[in-house]
Amino acid sequence: MRHVRGTVDLDKVVAELREIDRRTGIDRSLAIGELILTQFFEGSASAWRNRRRNKNNSIRRLAGRPECPFCRSALNEAVSVYVAVAALPCVRTFGHITASHVAAVLRLPIDAQKQILEEADKAGWSVRELRQRVVLLRRADGERRGRPPTRIEVRALSLLRHELQKLDGMITALEQADFAAGELRLELPVLATELDRQHSRLKNLAEAEADVRPRRSVPQIGLAARTA
Repeated sequence: MRHVRGTVDLDKVVAELREIDRRTGIDRSLAIGELILTQFFEGSASAWRNRRRNKNNSIRRLAGRPECPFCRSALNEAVSVYVAVAALPCVRTFGHITASHVAAVLRLPIDAQKQILEEADKAGWSVRELRQRVVLLRRADGERRGRPPTRIEVRALSLLRHELQKLDGMITALEQADFAAGELRLELPVLATELDRQHSRLKNLAEAEADVRPRRSVPQIGLAARTA
């Protein structure tokens, strides 16, 4: 395996990302993914996949730059899309498929990705329609309805509830703050935009699951003790 580069000019990478941000369509995501993979992982998809094991925090440090136009999850997703399209070059010829379509099929085997993206392109499926079909396909391939959740899934939901409780407390503190400093005031819209993006991801996941599961009551998440 090739070694990950030791030193990267983060300011230069941020400047390039800001230029790429002017583009549109799937080419924008592919350019982001290619830049990150090349600059931090020498173009090695395996090195990128092993970044946690190798304690490579390059993407996190890059996303932490105030001038960086993308959050860490968006950068990681762009690399995932770039790697997937590199394995399926036919995707570049599709007229309807976007980066979000590709991201929706990443958990499928490569052959299944190709087949369902071809179907999505011909039928003009929306990203939501594609996600729903991916859920159905994965269930048909072994993820049966009623499968007990894994420890990872249970822990993820538990952590999400915990973080939502913390988020509620932090927003309450901000509501009581005096935003005299212009710098703090300017940062709020950026944070709100990122929260909206994460909300959309959860909503799309919930809607896709609702379309393939029988209706049942779902316990509400208690976000704040003060509402008791």
